[in-house]
Amino acid sequence: MTDLETNGYSIQRSIITTHLLSTLIHEAERVTTQARTACIRHLTQKSPTFKDLAHSNTLLKLLPTGMIPVRSILFDKNENNNWSVPWHQDLTISTASKKEVPGYHPWSIKDDIPHVQPPLNLLENMITIRLHLDHTPASNGALRVIPKSHLSGKLPSSKITTLTHQQETICECAAGDALLMKPLILHASKRSTPNKNTPTKRRITHLEYALKNDLHPSLTWAEI
Repeated sequence: MTDLETNGYSIQRSIITTHLLSTLIHEAERVTTQARTACIRHLTQKSPTFKDLAHSNTLLKLLPTGMIPVRSILFDKNENNNWSVPWHQDLTISTASKKEVPGYHPWSIKDDIPHVQPPLNLLENMITIRLHLDHTPASNGALRVIPKSHLSGKLPSSKITTLTHQQETICECAAGDALLMKPLILHASKRSTPNKNTPTKRRITHLEYALKNDLHPSLTWAEI
């Protein structure tokens, strides 16, 4: 946790068994085939297997006591769906409904679910676990981060440009590794560039955790 708080990210190697990894890969194939998209939002509402994973001791033991899963996404980057993501911070949360309360704005809708930017302290307390289902070297779209950038709060675009000139870290991971990150860390990824050493897929389960009582009492988490 010291590395996570200081640098904004931490890689935990081989946190799941080979059997569980195989189960998750099979379930990821089912979910993406059914949804016909490479980005599955609200994953825990669509898959009991991934819901169990999000609440499992395997993941919760990596986090401070009292954290709960509040948003889930499956990314399935492959030969037919291959994209890059520019430098950004994760600034929004998903809620069960939209209510105008102080400190929560602006609101938006993604896949019919309300999303909003919450107060800074809520984001600062959150932790994301990115569980890799495939080997993810730099050539396969591994996440790039700017260490310690999460310590600067919400960043205007001009500051993002300045910080991304600093030394980046490429978070290469093997299947079964977990990358823990603070949502406010600047992060990006490149398109996968397949070669004989690069897998044809880069599937990642993106699970966001928060302290339940950090949310305004008038709001409810969309996934809990």
